Amino acid sequence: MSLPCSRVFPVCLLQAQVKNQAFAQHIKSKKHLIPNATLWDLEHSWDITKTDAQLRGGLRKMPEVLPHRSALLALLLIAAILPFTCSYVLIHHTSSGGQCQESCEYRGYSYTWCKQLGGKKAAWDYCSSQPGLEASGKRCATPCELWGASYHSCYLQDGNWGYCGLITRWYHAKYSQENKLCISQCRATQGTFQCNTLDGIEPCAPFPDVTTRGLPCHNNYRCARYGHSGYRCHTDKEDDSWAYCGRRSLDECVWISHQTNATQAEFCILSYAQGGDDNITFRRERQDKLIHPAKEQFQNATYLIDSITSSISIPDSWALGSVRLHKQEEIFCKGINYTNLVMQISKSTEFYLPIAWVLFPKTLDADEFLRLALYTSLHSAFYPPAYAIVVSLSEPMLCSINTYDMKN
Repeated sequence: MSLPCSRVFPVCLLQAQVKNQAFAQHIKSKKHLIPNATLWDLEHSWDITKTDAQLRGGLRKMPEVLPHRSALLALLLIAAILPFTCSYVLIHHTSSGGQCQESCEYRGYSYTWCKQLGGKKAAWDYCSSQPGLEASGKRCATPCELWGASYHSCYLQDGNWGYCGLITRWYHAKYSQENKLCISQCRATQGTFQCNTLDGIEPCAPFPDVTTRGLPCHNNYRCARYGHSGYRCHTDKEDDSWAYCGRRSLDECVWISHQTNATQAEFCILSYAQGGDDNITFRRERQDKLIHPAKEQFQNATYLIDSITSSISIPDSWALGSVRLHKQEEIFCKGINYTNLVMQISKSTEFYLPIAWVLFPKTLDADEFLRLALYTSLHSAFYPPAYAIVVSLSEPMLCSINTYDMKN
């Protein structure tokens, strides 16, 4: 069940849920925003679904998936007008800089407050229920700042000062297995993924449906509490195969699907920066060439993905056990060179089979999104259908890669 944002804390999940049968009517209601030339495309050709998530001999121009200019324009327009409520988590901070662990409310008092982690180490502190308000609900005349003190306050329009707390948006938020917000990246340390929380270092999972040790959750037993305090999931069908895992908010893409008589293209648009103003686009393309990895191979692949610390400086090849990441020859599309990265498992010293496939612009400087794209492809190979993921900035990359043969 979906609850109002103000009642869900610390996680305010804001997620687009557009029903297919209502979409055409939604588009009609936005006619004033859409050029007439693309209106028919939007009303008849688009579907919204929610997902669970090599060249030989140098560069080559690839054929376009969406040959019609109006289709591309429609894609970009639809990304702007879809009724996404947003894709971030609202975090209420207390006056002393702690983090609310429940909603910021009056609760019978004349000021808003919440139980906190961090801050002045007290069990509770003042907070602001909305931006621009101090704890008693009066409007601030100045920003909510420290002003040389150890707590946040603002100057009020009536000439007094009042306690206040900041409210921030966190994109791609991660949580520990005890449901505490990670304030650092979730990375592997001695075989276990961990992150810093306001309560110290705790186990976490870097991707959805993955345990804190990098094993995949079973499709029928996703990461949840299941009556316990910590998050867990099944990694197999046996009753004793429970493992701790960490959930994440809004990790699953909302895929925009464009269908024509000849082709289908699916896109996911993600916020690039914490400000949410820039976007990165994932395009997924079905790939029967990707094979199903074993659980141990999946685990090694997850650790190998975690070892990526830069999307600019990628080695030609590096391995962990029987799994390796291997750069193929670049792909050229519409004036942009794309790095072509394939994850493979070795069947012999000279024979490898692909389990994940990602293409991304050589200029991409966002290692977190490269890791997410690789995991998305890897997860789809473990739970078919398998997809290659094409990452792009601004306009989506529309060249087909299905005709490309991956090198061994």
